[in-house]
Amino acid sequence: MKPTECLSGPKGLGKWTAAFIVLLLAVTGCGRQPPEYELIVPVEDSIRIPLEKVNDGGVHFYTYKYNGKNINFFVRTDGNGKLHTHFDACWSCFKYKMGFVVEGEYIRCIACNFKYKLSDEFWDFIGACAPIPLRSKVREEYIEIGLEAIQKGERLF
Repeated sequence: MKPTECLSGPKGLGKWTAAFIVLLLAVTGCGRQPPEYELIVPVEDSIRIPLEKVNDGGVHFYTYKYNGKNINFFVRTDGNGKLHTHFDACWSCFKYKMGFVVEGEYIRCIACNFKYKLSDEFWDFIGACAPIPLRSKVREEYIEIGLEAIQKGERLF
């Protein structure tokens, strides 16, 4: 039997079935790595980002490498000027490893298309979709994220 015959004919998978399997693996993110943003290196037992880099009303994406994975997160400023940190993943769509994208005044889950207004202080769940909060503290000159807190997010990526 030729190698191409195993994908066709009554005994094989069939060309359409094989194509469907390849497409399914591509869509479900089998082996997919999340994107890589500006790499952040910890200082002692925490990640420290200078406030001057993030306290500008925008959204800033970062990557922390842990156990060979990209753990992505972002820092945003709400409408009251308060800084928030979130994993670049939502509760229901993290398995697709697609994260969020900023569109004007909103941040949107790439997988399910739900949007959240950046100026809102708190984001309510829409269905099971919501950016996953990442515990942080604002210090005098930087925002600090404990390594234990960010490493707990490893399973999301």
